[in-house]
Amino acid sequence: MGIRHILISILQVYSWLLLIRVILSWVNPNPRNELLLMVIRVTEPVLGPLRGVVNFGRFDLSPILALFLIRILMRIIA
Repeated sequence: MGIRHILISILQVYSWLLLIRVILSWVNPNPRNELLLMVIRVTEPVLGPLRGVVNFGRFDLSPILALFLIRILMRIIA
């Protein structure tokens, strides 16, 4: 297992965490839920700065931009 495979696997897991965060935001779970808190802690360092770049009022497009950038990074690595 090479370093490329490990990096791509990490990026894939991060992509899933971003998708989980988006889905959880739709269902409005208990804010004290440990899974939700873990997903927020892991994804916020990427989504926070991107929110300032793609701010369209009520619509948070930062997860879409993050997923797009992750896909580009995965192609570069591969």
